[in-house]
Amino acid sequence: MSHSNGRSRHGNSSSSPRHARPALEGLEERLLMYGALGGNWVYGSRITYSFAPDGTSIGGTPSTLYQSLTARMWESTWQVAFQRAAAAWQAVAGINLVQVSDNGMPFGEYGHQQGDSRVGDIRIGAIAQGSGTLALAFAPPQINGGTLAGDIVLNSTIPWNVNATYDLQTVAIHELGHALGMDHSAIYNAAMYQYYVGGKQSLHADDTAGIRAIYGARRFDDWNSYGNSNLYYWEAKSLDTWRNGLNQITVPNLNITMPGQAEWFWVTIPADSVGGFTVRMQSAGLSSLTPQITVYDASLNLKGTAATAGFGDTATLTVHGAIGQGFFIKLSPASWGGSTGSYGLQINFGTNPLTPFQPPYTVIPHQPGTGGGFMSMTADAGAGAHDDETVRIGSLIGQGHTYTIPPADPTATTSVVAAAAPPLGAAWGQALRQDVSASSRGGSWIAIGFLDEALSAWGSGDDDASPAFGGRMRARKPA
Repeated sequence: MSHSNGRSRHGNSSSSPRHARPALEGLEERLLMYGALGGNWVYGSRITYSFAPDGTSIGGTPSTLYQSLTARMWESTWQVAFQRAAAAWQAVAGINLVQVSDNGMPFGEYGHQQGDSRVGDIRIGAIAQGSGTLALAFAPPQINGGTLAGDIVLNSTIPWNVNATYDLQTVAIHELGHALGMDHSAIYNAAMYQYYVGGKQSLHADDTAGIRAIYGARRFDDWNSYGNSNLYYWEAKSLDTWRNGLNQITVPNLNITMPGQAEWFWVTIPADSVGGFTVRMQSAGLSSLTPQITVYDASLNLKGTAATAGFGDTATLTVHGAIGQGFFIKLSPASWGGSTGSYGLQINFGTNPLTPFQPPYTVIPHQPGTGGGFMSMTADAGAGAHDDETVRIGSLIGQGHTYTIPPADPTATTSVVAAAAPPLGAAWGQALRQDVSASSRGGSWIAIGFLDEALSAWGSGDDDASPAFGGRMRARKPA
């Protein structure tokens, strides 16, 4: 390859043309990126999760979720960590995640695979586990069957924090990803990277691509599809013809698809109104959206606003006005909380009470699992992978792949046992032990692990050279 016109790179003439030195062109990076476990929830429109009350049996060991987490932070703080994690996945995929109550029945009790009224599809509990483990999660259907699918178990002995090691929201995002069907990613900055390497409280593009490969992207509702749009006030859609015999308007199946999106509607106060109207925006029972209502008059003068603080809640606003007066209604996510999700709109011009929207039907009866898919996340990338292992916690058994802290012996047969919470420090890792059994088939576990000596020093402040919360983990090799 020579320069044209016989000119050098400095623009001067040359009697003998200069030849460019050949160079190797770098190839595009070929990393194994996101993966899917091969299972998913049939009804992505409503996947529920619940916090198991203390005393709930997890393989024969009582859960201490509330006791262990509330000892380190407010109950609302640790629950919000999970709520934010659920909202993060909901924001980028065609799913809605909803928190529901939990009646405390044993993990793995016979029941519906999805939509069991007693507990969430994904249950969250905590027991003491072996050193090297932060949390475990069963893979979703069809890998696991019955109520056990998708369940998450934290290690109750971990010094949990938010915005510090060990960051609960980071682990919640990772484990919920597995419970939804995500495998590990080879991308270091991805939330689904198999090793805990610091705080990751949001999703990487690789995580987004992975969850969309399973459930598809979040879709606009009918008001913003098929050539329709009501994203701005000048596109507001009139609902005056939607009034029923009770002088009410009900608009189901609405959806905030993108963070910051709004939907605009227009109403006119009818002659038989009570001198105004009440607007209700409900995501409670439908999604993790945090709703906000704003009402303006025809000249865009603010008449009122209402928002909630909850992930999945109902905002209500009453506006007074004269018969025949028109109003803009803007529905959007609050500036905090869940930024996307399904919701319903109700407007009442009369005196009859509004009936809340009922959740969609999502019942899938118990089905046997297909097995496979155990994954773990450890602090040391040198840990090896061993196929076709079974992990056992009491009476709960899962089969698949395990990634352990080196040195690892793939022929070892042990099992996870409950233990009293040990003191923090160098001796912490000796207080627990982890068993891995290579026997019968069952559910699939996914674990996040860590090197006990290095990481217990982080939590106890024993290591002056410990990395910052966002830094890369410095794993110590065994002597």
